Amino acid sequence: MIPKRAEVGSLLYEWNGTKEIQVEVGIRRGLPNFQILGCATSLTKESRDRIRLALEASGYQFPLETIIINLKPTHIPKRMVCLDLAIAVGILEATEQIQIPLGRIFFLGGIGLDGAVLGGQELLPYLWQNRDNRTVSFCLPTSLRKETLPEGQYYFLDHLEGLRFLGQSSPHNLEVSTPVSESKTWEKVFLDPYQMKTFQGLLYAVLGKHHSLLLGSPGSGKTMLHRMLESLLPPKESRDPNDQGIWTAAGDFEIPSRKRPFRSPHHSATEVGLLGGGLPFQPGEISKAYGGILYLDEALEFKDRILESLRMPMEDSYLEIVRMNEKTKLKTDFTLMLSANPCPCGNYHSHHTCHCSLQKIRLYLQKISGAFLDRITIFQTLFETSLDRCIQLEEYKMKKILLERVTFQKTRNTPEDEEIKIQKILDTENRTKQLSLRKKKQIISLARTIADWDLSSRTKEAHIWEAVEYCIGYQWIYSLG
Repeated sequence: MIPKRAEVGSLLYEWNGTKEIQVEVGIRRGLPNFQILGCATSLTKESRDRIRLALEASGYQFPLETIIINLKPTHIPKRMVCLDLAIAVGILEATEQIQIPLGRIFFLGGIGLDGAVLGGQELLPYLWQNRDNRTVSFCLPTSLRKETLPEGQYYFLDHLEGLRFLGQSSPHNLEVSTPVSESKTWEKVFLDPYQMKTFQGLLYAVLGKHHSLLLGSPGSGKTMLHRMLESLLPPKESRDPNDQGIWTAAGDFEIPSRKRPFRSPHHSATEVGLLGGGLPFQPGEISKAYGGILYLDEALEFKDRILESLRMPMEDSYLEIVRMNEKTKLKTDFTLMLSANPCPCGNYHSHHTCHCSLQKIRLYLQKISGAFLDRITIFQTLFETSLDRCIQLEEYKMKKILLERVTFQKTRNTPEDEEIKIQKILDTENRTKQLSLRKKKQIISLARTIADWDLSSRTKEAHIWEAVEYCIGYQWIYSLG
């Protein structure tokens, strides 16, 4: 007797995308036996009794023969229950109890003992992180109709009984544009001149994607100024294929949107929490901040090793994490922003009395190494404050101004020899000719950003020297020694 065979498609979700899983079903004459092969974990194997009861409750015949389920590729652990629907469909198709439509269909969902097809938000990552939604169809639980789904073709099931009519129905076409999330964290604020000057430097950092560091006294407004940037970030032009969506602290899946992320982990975060790691691999904060801002408040309270581990992803466009059993390559595209107090008590250079010795201040600031500082483009201090908060900023106006600068930056025409001219100026000046090549490139890049802010297609000398002040401000730390 020729064994009965069927093959059904499903998806496996991993942090960096999805992998196609082929559920092979083979049924042959023999003693009743039900096996699931292909690196199936105990969680997946539990579905055997559940599927049998669900099929019988739905009016189908469960074959009392030897059933072999093979999950390909076989080397990847299958740690989920959303394969239940695909396995049930494979058994029914192999025994010719149903007929499924032609074409590639991925079946995703769990099954209840009564035959109900189950699934909710936990299935959204499978859909949003699949890269070829337009060439396949999906068969999903009906409960997902109310969720925001990516563009594609969908069949919806609320019970296994509906499989009888699946071959006679047509999929639903969904055309959903990636939403733009409008977040308002502030509407109107009043800043003093010192805060405004600092905020201008942060706007340069956002416009040119420059890493920045701000040292200031407690209560001077460091955190407030950085938090104001969250709602000003320009939206992405289109959905980035590397944007995979994130799970929020509340346990909800936040679908990929054109809104840029603003991540602010606590200083108790571990190195794995920041970079990613574990088995199976879980993304860290640098992956979740892709395309946006990673803000480290109280940066000097982070462990030295954690700050140093950011040096490579700050500069390169990728980071390789190597473990004994696996090698993971991460794409890194984020703007690092740090703020910190200048000393353990925080009152150095402020109006209040500082109780820290010069040696203690030096040791505190040494947590930021010279190699790390060399990768910081914008260095600022905010020690002075004023009661005269005479500068009013409105959120919608600042958002409009920043978006105008971003548009100008993309469309401007810059003279080809401009960078060479700036390099010659820096090589002839006493305070800049000894700088590292990396620092000189940062000055050139920042000067171009400042020119973009002034809507100037040519980088002027005033832009260069303003950039120099930002880039060599870190030398203030070495003046303490």
